[in-house]
Amino acid sequence: MTTLPQISVLDDIIAYPDDENPNMFYLARSTPQIRMDGDMPVFNGLFWTDKANGTDTSTSGLAGGYINFDINLGISEEEKTKVAQKLKQMKIQEQRRHDIVKLEKERLGLIARAKGQDTIPTPDVPEVGEIVFGALEYTEGTVTLLEEKEGGLVSWSSAGGPASLIGDNNAAFAIRLSADGAAVWYKALEQGDKAISARYDLKVKLRLPSLEIRAWAGSHQESTIERKVDRVWKNQDQGCSDADVERIDVSSVVETMTEEGLMNIEINKGSTKISDEHVNQLRTMAIKLIEEKVKEIIKSRIHGMTEEERKSSMIELMKEEVKSFVELRFTQRDVVEWPMSPQATIMNFLEDVSEENKKNVTKIVDLADDIVGTVEIPIQVNAAWEEAPYVSSVKVTAQYDSANKSKSWLFDKTKSKDKWLFRRPKQDDAVVKYTSEVYFKGVSEPLRIPTKETNGLINVEVGKIGLMVANFKPHTTLSSLSGDNKITGIQVDVNYKTPDAPEHFKTSLLFTPEEIDGKKLERALYTNIDAPIEYTVKYFSKNGKVIEMPKQKFYFSQNQSEDIFTPNPYEDTLDLDVELGMSPDQSLKKIIVEFQYEDTESQFTSEDKVELSAEDDWESVTAKLVQLHKDKQDFKYRYKLIGDNLFSKSGWVNSSGDQTVILPILQVKIDVSRLKIGEKYQNAVLELTYEHENQNINHQFFLSSDNASQPINWFIPRIDDHHDSYSYAMTLYPEQGDEITVSNLEGKGKFLIIKDVNS
Repeated sequence: MTTLPQISVLDDIIAYPDDENPNMFYLARSTPQIRMDGDMPVFNGLFWTDKANGTDTSTSGLAGGYINFDINLGISEEEKTKVAQKLKQMKIQEQRRHDIVKLEKERLGLIARAKGQDTIPTPDVPEVGEIVFGALEYTEGTVTLLEEKEGGLVSWSSAGGPASLIGDNNAAFAIRLSADGAAVWYKALEQGDKAISARYDLKVKLRLPSLEIRAWAGSHQESTIERKVDRVWKNQDQGCSDADVERIDVSSVVETMTEEGLMNIEINKGSTKISDEHVNQLRTMAIKLIEEKVKEIIKSRIHGMTEEERKSSMIELMKEEVKSFVELRFTQRDVVEWPMSPQATIMNFLEDVSEENKKNVTKIVDLADDIVGTVEIPIQVNAAWEEAPYVSSVKVTAQYDSANKSKSWLFDKTKSKDKWLFRRPKQDDAVVKYTSEVYFKGVSEPLRIPTKETNGLINVEVGKIGLMVANFKPHTTLSSLSGDNKITGIQVDVNYKTPDAPEHFKTSLLFTPEEIDGKKLERALYTNIDAPIEYTVKYFSKNGKVIEMPKQKFYFSQNQSEDIFTPNPYEDTLDLDVELGMSPDQSLKKIIVEFQYEDTESQFTSEDKVELSAEDDWESVTAKLVQLHKDKQDFKYRYKLIGDNLFSKSGWVNSSGDQTVILPILQVKIDVSRLKIGEKYQNAVLELTYEHENQNINHQFFLSSDNASQPINWFIPRIDDHHDSYSYAMTLYPEQGDEITVSNLEGKGKFLIIKDVNS
């Protein structure tokens, strides 16, 4: 039979051991769960809508709902297998057998001594084997749905009743929901915020563990008991029915007896491994039993007494019976009813259910369908609620002429969508007309959007209506100018409409060519932008000259920020595509090319700089040089090579006209394998020199066994493709002896093979 202590083994599953068999356990679940039928929960939600005629009171179109479901305390075979594994890991069977054998030896020893025998029989306790699970023996219980007692969500429910007391203790519930309750439940089921709360109150048969409970009262405390009984009885109704016993404060008598030492409860744990919490539960149970015992004694004596005898002798009767009450004793062989109250909020019970199966357990009955058609018109508004021009609200008025219906809605940042539902007319042209009024923060008059027509969705795109946003940016070539004609400042004068128009404004923007983001023009007009802006650009040069460009117009598109580049104050530009006429190895990382254009007669210069890189796969780039006069196209450029242990710069290269500039880099592949670095020589230093037209480029390579096995590359930034001669020297360091220096060696072209001077 079931006994203590209980063992928490798996999540919410508790195991109770058997008092005689160490391999027998009884499982109980501490939290209820939705009963499952295969992969489907035993749950059905039926919701119905209102009649969609504009007169019903409902929430979100729902008028009510009905939900029924089953819960139980079932434990699956898979969970039982896991529990058995856990019990074996915890070695509970060995502990239980040890305790049972010890108790059985004590019992058999007492019997043997009582019979005068010297030999104690061997306890007959099963060896540790396969774990088996028994069924809990329930004696009574109820199951309750935890729901609101007041409020408008639940109209009716099967709030609770007796538990089944067999098998998994299955319990079925039904709930009738109001309109608000149906809306809350349906949306919660859609969003996954599901919750059902229930509580079981059960009692199971349980044999007390190896302990002794004694509850007793001493007869020498008679006078105190009499005073307590006398006081309690005189405060009660002196009626003549059995209910008199109920009105006698038996619990008060017992409480006083316990507090004043008249009633004593002793619990001897002995060798049992039971927690203090269970000891307190047993103490409470003993007090309840004493109360019932006192009540039972008084009831048995009242029967057969006349009314007069009850009134005159009831006090004496209680004195006598309580005084003679001596002792209640419970031992380890006693069976008691043990309380068990599993309760829980069951959440996410549809979490692993497919969308198709969810539709099968949750259904909507639309009272407007299949009888008379319903017109459903979605309405949505998109506006700048939290940014300029700061729309505060939008009023939408719709009219459905064929149904002779009209309605208005007010939308803001907290509500931007709605639906219009009504009965479909017999002659329906499916045309809805709507107008909108846009209200801005701090502006009294709304902006009215002209009437529009649709045969479905009403979509009001307010966006940033009435807001003028433009970024005036400098022409891309202005920052490359130098000399007296360098542009130092830009002024843009903007004008909108004539002075007599209410939306008229004038403003000026000032910035420099180096401010590549320019200056922003932002003006909230709170009305439709139905005319272009006119703007004039003025340039201020270093020599004090002012260049004024012709007046221009710009038309704004709806809800869009525009970029407006100022015009080029000079006539032309030279477009120069820059390419790398080779495929370098990974040692070359980046090439920076600088261009200069100079018109000495006009004291005008412009510059540009571009960059090619291995990161961009040496993709070609374009340089732009501003020209003051189209017929003067001479320019010059130079470039820098940057790489691993490399930084060298070419001289100026003169050129002219639009063209593709192919950089005249000489890539020399040097083979040093014949030097036998690492075998004959420990290290070597290779020095290379390139000289041509005042250009002197030097480079060094330190050679070791790590880098001498593969060819190395030397990149020479030349000014033309014709000169490809260079010189080199080297210093060799043998493993023993003095270093060897060799100089004035000549090389030419793209390949250089270096030989050992001593070979």
